[in-house]
Amino acid sequence: MTADIRKTSPPVSMRGKEMDAVRLLFVAGLLGLVVGVLFILVQPFFGMDTLTSRHAAAYQQLGGWSATPALLMAWFAHLAVSLVYGLMCGLVVMAVSRMPMIALWTLAFTWVTTVIAPPANALIVQLVSYQQLDAGKLPGLNFNFDEKLALHLVVFAAIIGPLYVYRKMNPVGRSDAT
Repeated sequence: MTADIRKTSPPVSMRGKEMDAVRLLFVAGLLGLVVGVLFILVQPFFGMDTLTSRHAAAYQQLGGWSATPALLMAWFAHLAVSLVYGLMCGLVVMAVSRMPMIALWTLAFTWVTTVIAPPANALIVQLVSYQQLDAGKLPGLNFNFDEKLALHLVVFAAIIGPLYVYRKMNPVGRSDAT
């Protein structure tokens, strides 16, 4: 008894599209991680302490963590967010083909993440420090046009730009098997 391969396997072109999408998302996640590391390295040039050092200090103060685990957790949390940023960018680049629309999405991501960054970072600190979640202790939203906005714009542009080029060089649906 043999299975009819036509009924159990997707067509070759479909497998290629799925693989291209997975590859694009892999590259997007990788770019998110790399840009996340670069973000920390560049932050001092904008006159700020690094996000990871601020989080690590808060974990030590609020959660009683020692220095090394606090710094490792700060990096883990930061890179997890960077990975999500990369994957979000990957989904946009996969779904949208016109550069003006991709630029609009980049600006939208920049604005939203800048606005929610202060309370989101404080929430992460509360969670990691095993504090009771207290919305009253969260800082307000950031509607300022400041260095944080500029940094977020650089982050998203540094992810989406190379992804857009990668997608143009490797269009979804192009299969190596054909």
